[in-house]
Amino acid sequence: MVVAQAKQQVAVQKFDKKNHKIFELLADRVDAKNHIVTATGHAILLNYDVYILADRISYDTQKKEATLDGNVKIYRGEGLLVRAEHIKVQLNQKYELIFPFYVQDSVSGMWISADIAHAKQNKYYIKNLTASGCSVENPIWHVNASSGRFNADKSHLSLWNPKIYLGNIPILYLPYAFTSTSTKRTSGLLYPEFGTSNLAGFIYLQPIYIAPKDSWDITLAPQIRSKRGLGLNFEFRMVNSHQDKFLFNTRYFRNYDYYTKKYDLRNQNVFGFETLSASRQAFQKYFGLKSNLDNAYYLDFLYMNDLDYVRFEKVNQRITDATHMSRGNYYIQTNNHYYGFNLKYFLNLNKINNDRTFQSLPSLQYHKYLAPLGWKHLLYSLDYQFHDIVRQVGYGYVQNTIKVPLGLQFSLFKKYLSIGLWNSVNFSNVVVGNTKNSYIPSIEGVSRSYGNYFSSAYALYLNTDLAREYNKLLHTIQLEAVLQGTYYSFANGLFNDQMYVLSAQARNDFTSNTLSDYDYRGQIYDSVWNPSAIIERNPSSKQLSLNLTQYLYGINGQELFYWRISQSLDFNDQVSFLRMPMETKLGFSPLKGLNIYGTLFYSWYYNSLDEVSINANYNYKFLNANISYYLKSNFNDNGINKIVENSSNYLKAGFSNDFRWFSLTSSIGYDIKNNVVLNWDIGIFKKVRCFGIGLKFVNRRRPVLTSNPDDPLKIYENNYVKLELDFSPITKANITYRQLKQ
Repeated sequence: MVVAQAKQQVAVQKFDKKNHKIFELLADRVDAKNHIVTATGHAILLNYDVYILADRISYDTQKKEATLDGNVKIYRGEGLLVRAEHIKVQLNQKYELIFPFYVQDSVSGMWISADIAHAKQNKYYIKNLTASGCSVENPIWHVNASSGRFNADKSHLSLWNPKIYLGNIPILYLPYAFTSTSTKRTSGLLYPEFGTSNLAGFIYLQPIYIAPKDSWDITLAPQIRSKRGLGLNFEFRMVNSHQDKFLFNTRYFRNYDYYTKKYDLRNQNVFGFETLSASRQAFQKYFGLKSNLDNAYYLDFLYMNDLDYVRFEKVNQRITDATHMSRGNYYIQTNNHYYGFNLKYFLNLNKINNDRTFQSLPSLQYHKYLAPLGWKHLLYSLDYQFHDIVRQVGYGYVQNTIKVPLGLQFSLFKKYLSIGLWNSVNFSNVVVGNTKNSYIPSIEGVSRSYGNYFSSAYALYLNTDLAREYNKLLHTIQLEAVLQGTYYSFANGLFNDQMYVLSAQARNDFTSNTLSDYDYRGQIYDSVWNPSAIIERNPSSKQLSLNLTQYLYGINGQELFYWRISQSLDFNDQVSFLRMPMETKLGFSPLKGLNIYGTLFYSWYYNSLDEVSINANYNYKFLNANISYYLKSNFNDNGINKIVENSSNYLKAGFSNDFRWFSLTSSIGYDIKNNVVLNWDIGIFKKVRCFGIGLKFVNRRRPVLTSNPDDPLKIYENNYVKLELDFSPITKANITYRQLKQ
């Protein structure tokens, strides 16, 4: 131990065996009597990465105990760790007794205050504490707890019997709560989600985070909806030694009996699972391949028996689509070859079940990339695909397809014009299975178990790609004309011409008392053969496609304007070669933050708009506004009159902005044809640093699966008012009142 005196400061220092300074006491004045050293005037105690400020510090050199009094502040790094009036520090055992106690996290602003805290090795055991993320004086919200524990090293706070107050009004009681302000992964309770609804009652989700290792973790989230039922969410995440990510989720929820009967729910038990993983260069990582062969796999699979599987992810998750395609694939490729293995699983919860939905399990593909054939202008490619299409009810089939394009590609007039002349040979073979209860037309001399299709088609390409710079603008234009058609085709078996006619007749003439079976001429079938879904009947022999595309770029390559127009002429159409509509796409940005784009289809045959989609978005600072318009016409041609039979006409708009004093969000959808306002909402929100409050009025159309096969998907008009409370940085809560209308 060294005691040194200087003109302005006196220091007490202690070094370890390696002569590293581990303790130092500095002050304007130091008095030493026997084994007690007293420091006053800007007293500072330094210990490793911790430094302490106090009005007066007394140090017992025998007991190795420091007593700190008056405006005590303990810092670690740049953050304030503890503020108190009296602290005793046992330096040999790292043992402290603090009275009173105050600690604040420098990142989130969360603070804890208590009458007394007992501490050992930076773990504080606290009695009668108060915590908040607001200012210390008159906090907008705070938490009172009978006891707690704070780990200063890990920034963990555990609370027993916490009560959350808004001002002086208690609004929530929990038997236990856990919060962390650290970014380091650690096990414990995460912020809960809770709310209330007149339909589901009190809703509470309590995520439990389990992180035994840095490479993987688990989140368990039990949930209760007091008027509806109980459930559990499970999520598993892992990153392996090769830095590949794996994700697995599963969810289960059981509706109460009376709730299931009241709303005629199809599923009392809601469950499902999903998995997601991907990896590049898998052979190199897992099998030790030394080559740089490009290979990768991807898996995204979801199964659920009800739309509510998605809703139960959060307090009330919004659903936008009831269909999903799961897929998995693995590929290997070189500069010249591609090998692929694919799986596809289709899920459509708009149906009573998916027993009759075609699934691709599996598909195989080999592709030979475009390459010269003896001469640089003579090019060829090859593509082979195998599809195994299955389903539980109804026929399935196995299909082999080979496509071989061969052509000449060259340029003229100093590359201003590019010309391509191609011939493509296509062959497809199909073998059906599981046909016991399926209707396949019986034609003399024609196979009902397999079919072959062969075609040879030509294509002539003419295109030019021009660009010119004007000061700070760049203009590009592409012109293309494609003349193509099938000059030879052959089909037999399941693709016989009469198969198309008789199968279409059966599908049009069947009668059914349910949605699941076909009654055709007094016999029940579970499916009807449909060759058109596999190979188009009588492909067009002559078709001309004309395309014009223009782009205008500004400074730094910013896209200012684009325009694309295309028209296809079908000379094989016996009614009119202009039956296909003209397509126009347009987009431009006249102002910074403003983007306008749209698509228009115009039918020359019907002399009417076929489809229109126009969108405009504007973003500036905190302002976001958007408006979109959609029109779709359905035509009817009875050979005499060409009329518009039905149409969809829809307008949607949204707006949000932070006006400093409050934030406002709103959106609305309007069905112009039926003069009905659909899916509107308006919300106002105010955030004052540590606390936010919002009120939202919402109208939504909510799909619900029912047990009625004649009405499997019932749509309810869902009106609700939501009160949102934000207790930063602890949690958010909402209170919702709902009213459903069928």
